[in-house]
Amino acid sequence: MLDSWHSAFVAGRCIPSPEITVTDFAPQMLWLRLTGNATVAQQIAAVRLHFGSLPLIVMSDVPNDLEALAGFSVAARGYCNTHAGTEVLLNVASVVGQGGLWIGESIMQRLMSAPVAEAVLTPAASNLWSADLTEREREVAKTVTLGLSNKEIAAQLGITERTVKAHVGAVLDKLQLKSRLQLALFVKNS
Repeated sequence: MLDSWHSAFVAGRCIPSPEITVTDFAPQMLWLRLTGNATVAQQIAAVRLHFGSLPLIVMSDVPNDLEALAGFSVAARGYCNTHAGTEVLLNVASVVGQGGLWIGESIMQRLMSAPVAEAVLTPAASNLWSADLTEREREVAKTVTLGLSNKEIAAQLGITERTVKAHVGAVLDKLQLKSRLQLALFVKNS
């Protein structure tokens, strides 16, 4: 456990691997530190196998909005920096413990920006989001919602990273969006 984790959660336990079954305690909340070994969804699924649907906060050593969105798309209740201070960790635990979501300032600012708000708040338009896209562009757009990198999307779809980049660019242009986060939110809410 990092010092800030131990300070925030004196009675907390650190389990080094989701493969370890722990039966001698009943956690109230789970904190998952992401690794680079699998996708966010795969890592959360592994934890869910052992601990069910307890409130889950995803922690990242190098946080980014797409990774956060990938976590939320598979029912994470929070997302924060692994190295957050004790006070932040306690705030996250409090919000999630009361049934809220901890989404972080960066995502909140993006959600409040006009283009994203319009994309999220116009379901009639978003129902038609894929009408002008090719089948492959739709596939790429849907994988963006998982928070995958271009390399991971390429491997999953059997195409090159360059082709993924071209498809993402074309989709953003056709849908008049400015970022992958906006695209992910747009697709997710349609």
